[in-house]
Amino acid sequence: MRIWRLYADGFREMTVGRWLWAIIIIKLAVMFLVFKLFFFPDILQRDYADDESRAEAVRTNLLRE
Repeated sequence: MRIWRLYADGFREMTVGRWLWAIIIIKLAVMFLVFKLFFFPDILQRDYADDESRAEAVRTNLLRE
């Protein structure tokens, strides 16, 4: 419990640190959004027309030796 109070008081007393944490969180959110949009496209949505064909593609890839 004392350790928790130490960290809570430390974060409460921060002035510059709050701005730095806000910048870090915003940068991470933007970075993950960019990664999601450009580096991880929805291949199943792009390559298959309906849910049944998507499910079949997933099944065949999971069961492939």
